[in-house]
Amino acid sequence: MTSIDLTFSQAAVVMPREYSSLRFVVVGAGGTGSFAIPAIARLMFELKQQQSKPVDMLIVDPDVVEGGNIPRSNFCAAEIGRFKAQTLATRIALAWGIECHYAAEPFDAEKHLKPSMNDYRSLTMIVGCVDNHFARRDIHNAIDMNRRYGSSDTPNLWWIDGGNGRSSGQVLLGSNTKRTKPDQHFTGTSLCHSLPAPSLVHPDLLEAETTLTSQDRERLSCPDRVRLGEQSLNINQRVAIEIAEMLTEMFLTTSLKRFASYFDLETGTSRSLYCTPDQIAAAVPTENEQNAKTSR
Repeated sequence: MTSIDLTFSQAAVVMPREYSSLRFVVVGAGGTGSFAIPAIARLMFELKQQQSKPVDMLIVDPDVVEGGNIPRSNFCAAEIGRFKAQTLATRIALAWGIECHYAAEPFDAEKHLKPSMNDYRSLTMIVGCVDNHFARRDIHNAIDMNRRYGSSDTPNLWWIDGGNGRSSGQVLLGSNTKRTKPDQHFTGTSLCHSLPAPSLVHPDLLEAETTLTSQDRERLSCPDRVRLGEQSLNINQRVAIEIAEMLTEMFLTTSLKRFASYFDLETGTSRSLYCTPDQIAAAVPTENEQNAKTSR
């Protein structure tokens, strides 16, 4: 007899701390970010209608739109030569009338997080839409420097990270860079107030890729990556949709019960990890397991 998996029905709902204002800091406005940003803007519009709390977005990316970014990214030929962050921020402000800032420069935690982190009542969500381990290390370090791990503290800084291969991808949500007992993420059995950071679930996110050097990857345009079979034409949009849906469930409908989702466009399959102590324990490798893997 086949057993029925009841993990989802038994999972706790992700419930962030109470906040007086909410900020989305989107790091990366390329293939994934350029599609995720408009989706997040729609979420922000709905949040303002329902909650009447200040909500804004900061887009951080140093690059300009190039011909090779079209059509796999959410840009058009008329925008070639403009900063990606500025282009999207202008679009969002005009289309939705919401507060959207940009920084056409590399991510700097001290500069881009400090204003919101100084207000204890605020909540900040870093949306990682980057494709290299250097940027993810910067985000990981930012989470680590601003962590609060007191018994009564709940995080005011979260990180959702989207990544992909050729036709597969994953979206991971978390807040803690320090390993804790799985049950410490929960209040009772129904509420989840924190989660292990993406870099704890997948430490390889902070490691250099071995298939192509970073210089080789930089030389490849988006059409080149599609032509060479390195990336599907639609994978970035799928990652962006998953990011937007998890954020919508977390902040708008308060129904989020998962902290990781994996999918494959080629096989049409997907799976998620749910907010239970058992699944968190299984998802986060121990220090011994991580050290053994690193030493191979």
